[in-house]
Amino acid sequence: MSIQIRITVSKEINDLLERVSKKLGKKKSMLARELMEQKMYDLELIQKELKDLDEKG
Repeated sequence: MSIQIRITVSKEINDLLERVSKKLGKKKSMLARELMEQKMYDLELIQKELKDLDEKG
C-alpha cells in the first residue's frame, strides 16, 4: 500500500531536484523519495526497524 506525502522545499532545492532528475531520467518525486530513503538508511533507522521486527518475529 502506498501513501502519498507532500513536502515543501526551497526554490533552490526544487531546481536542483529538477536538474538531477532530468539528468537521471527519473521523476522528481521518485528522486526525492530515493534520497529520503537513503538518508533513513544512512541514519540506520531502517536497519533498526528491521532488527526490531526480526527480534519480535
